[in-house]
Amino acid sequence: MFLIRFFVLFVFLPFITLEAVDQTNWKKADNLLKKQDYQSAFQLSEAIIKSDPKDSFGWWLRLSSSSQLATKKGKWPEECFQSAKEHAQLVPEEESSSFTTAIWCLNHDARYMEMVSLIPKVLPKSREKIGNGNYGLLINTLTIAYIKLNDRKNARDILFAGLTQLSGTPEAMNTGYNVGELFYDTDISLSERERWHELFQKNLFKEKISNPLIPSISWNTSLLADEYVKQGKYNFAFDTISMLYPDMDTHVSSYWNFLRDQLLIKYKALKFRTKKLKEEPRRKLKMVFIVIPRTRLLDPLPSKLKPYQNIDEDVSEKAVSDLLLSFIYFRDSFEEVSNGIHWDYEVIRTDSEIKTTNFSDESFRYVMQPSIESIQPPLSEDVLHQIKASDGVIVVWPGTKQPEGVLITNGGGTEWNYGTVSDPEIRLTILSDSNKNISSGNHANHPIFIYHELFHVLEWAYHKSNFPKKDHPYMRKKEWPKDYQGITEWDFYSETFQKRMMTEDKMERLYWFGRKEGFYGIKVKEEKK
Repeated sequence: MFLIRFFVLFVFLPFITLEAVDQTNWKKADNLLKKQDYQSAFQLSEAIIKSDPKDSFGWWLRLSSSSQLATKKGKWPEECFQSAKEHAQLVPEEESSSFTTAIWCLNHDARYMEMVSLIPKVLPKSREKIGNGNYGLLINTLTIAYIKLNDRKNARDILFAGLTQLSGTPEAMNTGYNVGELFYDTDISLSERERWHELFQKNLFKEKISNPLIPSISWNTSLLADEYVKQGKYNFAFDTISMLYPDMDTHVSSYWNFLRDQLLIKYKALKFRTKKLKEEPRRKLKMVFIVIPRTRLLDPLPSKLKPYQNIDEDVSEKAVSDLLLSFIYFRDSFEEVSNGIHWDYEVIRTDSEIKTTNFSDESFRYVMQPSIESIQPPLSEDVLHQIKASDGVIVVWPGTKQPEGVLITNGGGTEWNYGTVSDPEIRLTILSDSNKNISSGNHANHPIFIYHELFHVLEWAYHKSNFPKKDHPYMRKKEWPKDYQGITEWDFYSETFQKRMMTEDKMERLYWFGRKEGFYGIKVKEEKK
């Protein structure tokens, strides 16, 4: 889960010298502020200003009291903003601290455009006035303001500048609250990610498990490693991910287990890939990617989806490439964890369409998945021949459109018969679910997606083994065997591989090529005996 913390910027108010202030008003104001009677303090400021509109102490008191009342919203954020402008005009040397306070007030009113308009007045000169800790929170507040304005480039720019200024100091962590989403943007260039990586290296603060920068660091590390892998620069990718792994696994886990599993699998895959000495695989399997480029549903939509009229979709090249990248991480990490079972792969493109799907309502989501009969025109004899020479198939299809606020799961793991009833050719079959965003927590485009769907079938293959198998048991820690020690989905799979399947037969039954029967069929027959 996300670790979300909300911090408010400390209200910094400029220093007022006693000599410049009427002592009676000073004592009244001091007493009211100490009692936190900000309403009365504001009324006192109005009386002072009415008597002398240029009284800087009156405007200071008005700014001080209205800033404390800004949490109530209403008129107070505006009163604070106007007071800051007047005070800054009367006391120019305090402009940066006055407008820093105004930014805090405007934040309560979600007036993000006005907040960022004040940046030239507060950065970087307010740092000396308000101190590093508050300056870090100011940078964070302005970064989030840009995020709210959907201006992610400026959000990253101001965060980079502020973090650079505070780099290496504990206060640098204050810049990092709730900004991790900036780093799973797909339009960030390789050179920008590299600059961030260099900066983040100086701000890991390994002694702080709950460093607020960890989400940003984790996302940038993960996606920078991806960029290197796409270019075949595996050593660069391994060096990148080694900034966090294995030493900072606990830090990433404290943020989000989903992202932790992603990074850990990538680390294991890249560690294996960059080994100087590799043994020959003890077994080679083959996965075929069948790309079905379009969903064009023939049947009327289920009644619960009829309001959306049309949910047809086309597969994107990015979805295909992302899934292939996930498979590479799966392949290399699986060869490591299985002690030498290697998956080759081949991509076969078709011009077919998915015409029908099943439909089920699981309350929190709908499930719509195709069958082999859904593919029209049917797969050619040549394609079927290539499938029969493999151990598994990943059907890369577009899935369905995802209406706003609706989750439709299109992926799954099963076995299909690519032969006939009388002459079956059963193969592992994984249906893609690539129309989801990687940041949503959905398995799509995540290395563990392949593990997740493969494991559904391995549950059938090892149905007699001592581990829970019903309804995604990784989600229910209390059902895990007592000798399992992890906490995440990957931990459950990894420990099942190591402590059950590898111990039982070194995963020797993991193959489909040349077999006429699927694991599900074997399971059903054995349970009937």
